[in-house]
Amino acid sequence: MGLFDDIEFEEGSKRKNLDKEELIDALLNRRERIMPDLDLDSIDDIVNYLLERNLHSKAVTCLNTLLDYFPYSNELWQRKAIIFDHKGDYNMAIECFDKAINLNPNDEESLINKGITLDNAGRYTESLVCFDDVLNFSPNNIDALFNKGLILEKCDRFADAIACFQKIIELEPDHKDSFYEMGYCYDYLDRLTDSLKAYEKHIEIVPFNYNAWYNKGVVQSRMGRYYYAIESYEMAISINPKFSSAWYNKANAYASLGILTRAISDYKTALIINRKDVFALYNLASAYEQMGSYRDAIENFTKAVSFDAGHYESYFGRGNCYYQMEDFNKALRDYDKAVELFKENSELWYAKADAEYNLGKIPESISSYKTVLALSPDNQQASLDLANTYIEVEEYELADNILVSLTSANHSWAEPYYSKAKLYFLQGEVELGLNYIEMAFTMNPHERFEFEFERDWEKVLQFLIARDN
Repeated sequence: MGLFDDIEFEEGSKRKNLDKEELIDALLNRRERIMPDLDLDSIDDIVNYLLERNLHSKAVTCLNTLLDYFPYSNELWQRKAIIFDHKGDYNMAIECFDKAINLNPNDEESLINKGITLDNAGRYTESLVCFDDVLNFSPNNIDALFNKGLILEKCDRFADAIACFQKIIELEPDHKDSFYEMGYCYDYLDRLTDSLKAYEKHIEIVPFNYNAWYNKGVVQSRMGRYYYAIESYEMAISINPKFSSAWYNKANAYASLGILTRAISDYKTALIINRKDVFALYNLASAYEQMGSYRDAIENFTKAVSFDAGHYESYFGRGNCYYQMEDFNKALRDYDKAVELFKENSELWYAKADAEYNLGKIPESISSYKTVLALSPDNQQASLDLANTYIEVEEYELADNILVSLTSANHSWAEPYYSKAKLYFLQGEVELGLNYIEMAFTMNPHERFEFEFERDWEKVLQFLIARDN
């Protein structure tokens, strides 16, 4: 037995063109005569052939046979490690890489591949150590720099990742993957102009990468450049017409521009490609809702929850449609479901409170308004609605406490003053009520009537009652 590295492999080996199955059979049956005629390329061919067919056990057995003859070959240990990595057995892969590295501590390929395996195993800190080990004695190793950058991305260390990719570009100015990854990193750092430039540089090198066009569109959308974003999404779609995410985001861009008919058309195309896309269904329904097409909206919100029963946004959206159609029972049913799924969302509780109020469920409505305020103490509109509801059930002191707080906190909002005036009128405090009406009208002169307050206060009361009803 000798070192695998020391075997002389003939370029024109008579076994070179032998059928792979025969070579595999020879290795599995440990036919010694084949060993001297195998070169590294042949071994790689065999390993790749078996991996393509997911025959991991046979691949390991073949390498074990070779390792029995050449136990000190770091190349064989490395290839055995790659098989275990391919199989998902990362611990065994790392063990084999360690044996390869022990045989050749400066083997850059083994260190890099070990780092990739540690990455696959989610062991990012250890993975970085491998890449740094390579860079310590080979600071310009592009593979080590690039893989280190990818790990730093996963650790949300985007600025450090960018430094790696920039160094690669200094060494190799047209390194397309580094420009692509920099675009991703800059996007996460909200450096949108830099992100856009990086993606554009990548596209100069690889003009038909539909993912790059798509990402460029995402950045442009974030910048509010919706027409440019639409052009980028259309480029992605022209390269890959079945790219559902590009159709979806193009629809979002149209929706942001208020061009809802085009948005609806593109959402529908995205759903032809992926009919279970809950986000596309939700946004399609929302577009219909904005157009007042409530039944179409309800249909698509219903499809969304059929695919994702926990999608509270769709229950909320459907509830809003029923509310607009004044079907408050169905609206409340959907709001209850949304609240069940997301109890900490004050907006859901607010909608539920309004529906309960419209159904005459006043105690329940008061309870829901209180929950809104417990979750969002600064919601002044909810405070006003609670005060008005207290007035309806003649809880005048509770209403007054809220209204005093609102009028003290906001001296330019007329609504609490109207409610305060009504409260005084209902308690027979006409003069005080008229004072608050006058203050409200001062804030909103367009609502002022042409009459004398002292003489015609009955008209004010009638106005308030009619206005409230």
